[in-house]
Amino acid sequence: MSKQLHPVFATLLFLFGIQCTMAQDVQALLAHMEQQSQQYPQEKIYLQLDKYAYSAGESIWFKTYTTVGIGNLFSNISGIAYVDLIDASKKVVHTMTIPLVMGLGMGDIKLNDTITEGSYRLRAYTSWMRNFDDTYFYDRTLQIANGRSDNVLTTTRLESVDKDNNYRITLQSLAGVALQKTDVRYEVIQQGKSVERKRATTDASGQLLLPINKKYADAYIRLQFENLEKRMVTKLLKAPSPTLLNSVQLFPEGGKLLQNKMNTIAAKIINPQGLGIPGKVYFIAGKDTVTVIETNALGMGAGYLFFDAANPLTAIAKFEDGTSMDVPMPPVYSSGYSMAVNSQSGTKLFAQVSVSDDLLSDKDLYFVVHHLGTVIHVSKQKMNKAEMMFTVPKDALPTGVLTLSVVDDRMLPVMERAVFNFHEASLVPATVNLNKATYGTREKVSVDIKVGNATDSLRMGAFSASVLDLSKIQDASADEPNILSTLLLSNDISGYIETPGFYFQQGMVNIKDLDLLMLTQGWRKLDWTTLDKPHPPKYAVEKNLKISGYTKKLGRTKAEPHARMQLVSTKNFMDFMDTTSNAEGYFEFDLLYPDSVKFLVTAKDSVKGKNNIDILINPLERAAVGDNRNRGDERWDINSLYIDEIHNAARYFSELENKGLMDKVISIDEVVVRATQKKKIAENSRNLNGPGNADQVLTAEELSSCPTLDICLNGRLVGVMFRNGVPYSMRGGGPMQVVLDGMYVEADQLSMINVQDIESVEVLRNVNYTTVYGSYGANGVIIITSKTGQASMHSYVPKGIITVEQQGIYVNKVFYKPMYDVADAVKLAQDLRTTIHWEPSIVADKDGHATFDFFTSDGTGKYSLILEGLDLNGRILRKEVIIDVQP
Repeated sequence: MSKQLHPVFATLLFLFGIQCTMAQDVQALLAHMEQQSQQYPQEKIYLQLDKYAYSAGESIWFKTYTTVGIGNLFSNISGIAYVDLIDASKKVVHTMTIPLVMGLGMGDIKLNDTITEGSYRLRAYTSWMRNFDDTYFYDRTLQIANGRSDNVLTTTRLESVDKDNNYRITLQSLAGVALQKTDVRYEVIQQGKSVERKRATTDASGQLLLPINKKYADAYIRLQFENLEKRMVTKLLKAPSPTLLNSVQLFPEGGKLLQNKMNTIAAKIINPQGLGIPGKVYFIAGKDTVTVIETNALGMGAGYLFFDAANPLTAIAKFEDGTSMDVPMPPVYSSGYSMAVNSQSGTKLFAQVSVSDDLLSDKDLYFVVHHLGTVIHVSKQKMNKAEMMFTVPKDALPTGVLTLSVVDDRMLPVMERAVFNFHEASLVPATVNLNKATYGTREKVSVDIKVGNATDSLRMGAFSASVLDLSKIQDASADEPNILSTLLLSNDISGYIETPGFYFQQGMVNIKDLDLLMLTQGWRKLDWTTLDKPHPPKYAVEKNLKISGYTKKLGRTKAEPHARMQLVSTKNFMDFMDTTSNAEGYFEFDLLYPDSVKFLVTAKDSVKGKNNIDILINPLERAAVGDNRNRGDERWDINSLYIDEIHNAARYFSELENKGLMDKVISIDEVVVRATQKKKIAENSRNLNGPGNADQVLTAEELSSCPTLDICLNGRLVGVMFRNGVPYSMRGGGPMQVVLDGMYVEADQLSMINVQDIESVEVLRNVNYTTVYGSYGANGVIIITSKTGQASMHSYVPKGIITVEQQGIYVNKVFYKPMYDVADAVKLAQDLRTTIHWEPSIVADKDGHATFDFFTSDGTGKYSLILEGLDLNGRILRKEVIIDVQP
């Protein structure tokens, strides 16, 4: 595994000496912290996306960067990453497995035509990351509109607050036509569960008034109705907050306010939607205003206060709309510690620790700088002074979020404070040169990239680039999450960070506002009492995919030990793996395979080679879906917010359809397909693939008019022909195997089966379905299930064999880009792209050089080229270049 970056720990331990047992205990504890962090390093993941909001029919293109430690070196720990698309009700609507090579991977998510509009979460993690807090997963909120199968705009507002919260929702088409007298089914979803279901009808103006009980305020509303094209539409709306008041929180620096000392206190003001707003907090003693804290645009500010027991303070917040509110003061302690940190100026980090008089002694007080358990700096002083100053050279500290812990002689933290440290050297120096200053439409753009300095011994790196037509998007890219805000900030702080890109813009780092963020959100308590206890990881490192399970004695729960196992791919029967189950019957196969591959797993005992064994396959385990920590980014009425993007996408899709690059028919999802088939599959079907998993299914209703079963099936079964009443597959071979309620019967007995007793007939011709039957399935299988299932008393159940189909690794698609300088290339009559180009595989050579090219579209104005990535030293690159395109 890769080691985390940190300064010379051994030198720091020397500061403690070995003069007393307590010092030795300190050494042992910090050494254990270091050992744990090195043995179990923490990975981070960042996904660069091609853009920031999407519409049904489009694809989310992404590149994954997986790093380790605060040094952000490419991780060689995990070989597999998981990417999930999650809707607001916590349902995973799409999941994929991405192979990682030295921490790098790529993929795309096709947004089907029937995806529900709304705010979605894009989450990424590795199995190894599950050993740590899931708040450090990559997790961002995306807005997805639907103008393909939906075509309905909603407007939602809170109309009144009484016993119920009354939500008025207006429904209209994209053209503004009201959906009059439309029947709507709706349900309220809270914590992922449906808690209320009702019906309503729109009025002549297309409006609904939905009374929702106040106790469901933190909920979502799912609507289902038909649009003007009589297509069923689903909406998932976030209920606007019924809380009409802003809220104010006060945060003492280090966690406590100390009497008769100068203290730093921070304020955070948020509106009912959880977003920061500007305001002022007045601290008043009697009739005098002692201090005023003015917050920035994100609602954060800080100031200094002296607390005198004889003159207690009160606090009042005033907002820009003229309203005000009383603010509860944090408790003030007469005994304890306070902290004041200066991390914004000079070349050193200063921390002043104040101690109340009753705690003054010759005991040691330790000052520890660490990052998620990795110790970076340690120093100590005697607590014999009311104020102690600790200093650390900034160049001795890495870039990122660090925790300052003040620890007493019992190794218990008495104060903690997060700081953000930054070095220019942690960024990749880069130049991006274009072959022209301005471009015309459909003109080739050549991009030349040079990264690193001439003095660098290593200039190689991996990067990715997205090019957007800014005239077609409304989101401000500067405020969106980026590689700097994710790897340096979001991955190390739990909770919601509003507009993370605000802190890292145009290569500049906003240190002042970052420190306010640390004061109001960065504080986190490390449980030092558990640091000397072993914490073995629950989840192992994944280099490959795994198919695992247990072998059991037939019909029993007792393990079948040392069974000889074989895994065979149904794509290629010459492709197989062997293993042996252990003493507990556990077995596993480590391999990489693409999606949609089915395997056959067989088992034989180790003594006689018999297959009298039950095989149990472990289901794939994915991380549970918790609450969205970025709920402040969730929106409602997405189609209305992104109406321009919907119209742009519709015009672009029309052009793709005309060129045969996209289906003209709207693709319906699986749920709709099942609903239109209305096939009633027999639950007691003995289909070894599972009821209904067949190439063709006939139900009792479809067989009701048949005189005999063989006559009825002749001509109805696809790919099957009958000779003298015996079914044969058109692929050749002998008669198909007939299975009646699990009993293997001769094919010529079909005419003897009473049609009125049949509940379903399932036909298996594809190798994915027939493999589980072994030699019995060589020519195909017809599975007949009777309405009583009495014949199953004589059923045959294959032993020591089972089919497995699990999600494999994603196989990359190629991003489409027109080639206007190639004579026979497909050319669009109207080039209306929003994402002009996506280049995920930029690799800088040993000299730091890389190139790529693309063509402009018919859109004119400003294009944005965003280049992100890492070099092999862990330095981060983010650079935006504006491209001028003239008519």
